[in-house]
Amino acid sequence: MIKIEKYTGTKTYMFPNGELATPEIIKTTFPAVETFTHIIETDEAGQVCFAVQNLAAVRSQMGIESSLTEDEAIAKIEEIRNAPIPEADPTAEERIAAALEYQNLVNM
Repeated sequence: MIKIEKYTGTKTYMFPNGELATPEIIKTTFPAVETFTHIIETDEAGQVCFAVQNLAAVRSQMGIESSLTEDEAIAKIEEIRNAPIPEADPTAEERIAAALEYQNLVNM
């Protein structure tokens, strides 16, 4: 499960490669975190920093209403990211194969 946290600049994370992501390193690597609201994509325990993203940009990409507060938007982003992947519709070839298989079984 993916957890989304608002970046506050007070917590130390770990990057996926094992290096520490202290607030100073994050500020050096992502200087915009000091100016704009950012979110951290992390694990359930809140230890590993998978991504640092601008909240406004993510809201735009995901079509999240601007009327929501930051906390509500973060909760919505987390909900969307943790939603199960829908199963793909069968292709035309798969539908034809199923129909032919059914037809062969009926004719036995």
